[in-house]
Amino acid sequence: MAALAQAPVPGCPRHQGKGFVYVCKSCNDQLICMECVTGSHNGHTLGKLTEYVESQKREIQQYVDKLSKVDIPKVEEDIRENETNGGQYQAAIRDIKRQGEKMKDDIDRNIDMLVNMCTELEKLNATISEKNKTALNKHLNKDLKPKLHRTRGVLASGTTADVTILAREIRNTSIVPPTLRKLQKVEFKSGTISKELLEHMLGKILVDGEDQSCKPITAPVILNKITPSFDYNTCQAHLTGDEAWLSFWDSDRVYRVDTKGRVKEKIQCKVKVDSISISPTTGRVWFCVCDDRSIREITTGGDNVKRFNVTDTPRSLCMTSDDMVVVGMEGGIQLFTTDGRVVSSRAGGPCRQVAVLPHQITSCKQTGDVAVVDSDGVSYDSYMAGKGPDKQPYVIVMDKHLNLKFHCKDISATNPIRSSTQSSKFYPYDVCFDGAGDVLVTEWITKSVLLIDRNTGHCMRTVYTSDGVEPLCISLHEDGTFWVGHRDRKIKIFQYIRQVTV
Repeated sequence: MAALAQAPVPGCPRHQGKGFVYVCKSCNDQLICMECVTGSHNGHTLGKLTEYVESQKREIQQYVDKLSKVDIPKVEEDIRENETNGGQYQAAIRDIKRQGEKMKDDIDRNIDMLVNMCTELEKLNATISEKNKTALNKHLNKDLKPKLHRTRGVLASGTTADVTILAREIRNTSIVPPTLRKLQKVEFKSGTISKELLEHMLGKILVDGEDQSCKPITAPVILNKITPSFDYNTCQAHLTGDEAWLSFWDSDRVYRVDTKGRVKEKIQCKVKVDSISISPTTGRVWFCVCDDRSIREITTGGDNVKRFNVTDTPRSLCMTSDDMVVVGMEGGIQLFTTDGRVVSSRAGGPCRQVAVLPHQITSCKQTGDVAVVDSDGVSYDSYMAGKGPDKQPYVIVMDKHLNLKFHCKDISATNPIRSSTQSSKFYPYDVCFDGAGDVLVTEWITKSVLLIDRNTGHCMRTVYTSDGVEPLCISLHEDGTFWVGHRDRKIKIFQYIRQVTV
């Protein structure tokens, strides 16, 4: 190869006194002198040493830039993050305490409001009482006592004429007591304290954006299995908690059973009971009758009393903790008092929500929310066969005034037990609330019980999955037991566990 003009760089180890002039490309860029060119590297591909050095400098500069601009700043940032990581926890602790204090303040304000209300009512009652006492004392001292004194005097020493006159006066004169204002009777009706709802209000700890307060429940522990000898499609918790009321839409009987499956009470209503609900205040059974459009109550003696009638065919009902009756009728849902008066909303119109065929209704004791399952007028078999393609069963969730919060019609996107390739069909049958106010739904496509967020309608998790038979009806009891009835009559009783702390 022709010589390349450049100044040699001293240092060839093979040829003393000779300097490097080239790099041998054939030998991994080895530095060589002129003697090497004509010797061991004869015929190899050579490159200028100056150009090679410049390329190496550029490569080193890139490395310097990477170290100074990327690697070192990143490590320094990691060091800072690790030095201040405790600050994140302290900030979280401050936020938790701040939220807790806000909740305490809200509770204190509500306590003060109720106490002030009682104080004002006490003052009002004291005023009424004083006026009543004044009127009664006047009546006593200026009317009754003088009459008594005169009567005794006439009896003791009056003449025949005096006695005759007084007797005539007594016969012809009536004693009219003063009109008294009624004293108000005050009592305090305590609300239901829910540990789950308090936890829901306080908030959650997120680690890397994920909720660490709970994980999905894979296999709830079964406390007992029972198989009633009669058909049922509705299960309602008895007030004591360890028993349930069962009814069937085509039967005139309702049954109270315990956790062993023993029938503790059977009531024959002599009319077909379409749906039942238990009053949270009295523990009595209420039910609706399609045939005569009546809403009835079973009294303590076992008799059923018609409380009122509705204009459209009733399919379901529920009793609220405010002693109101929510009735699901063909075409709509409406709120009534226990004597049948329509309840008005804040806008002045009736508390009402549009529906097609609402066959199950429940009310939340903690929040007052109302949840309804509406079949949209399509049976399960017809729905699965593709009949009525415009029909879609769904869950309606409303506030206590029946203002709509959301419709839940398709949970495939948020249901953890469905893959993206599975059917998006959704057929809910029954519904109830848990202690945090979220919604539990029996769903026949997946043969499961799902937990639905009460604010968004998103499926949070699967609480229970059946081993082949569709779950029919559900009821969460005060003692934490969760009754799940199935289409084969079997009832499984679980201990409901909302979340598992990790």
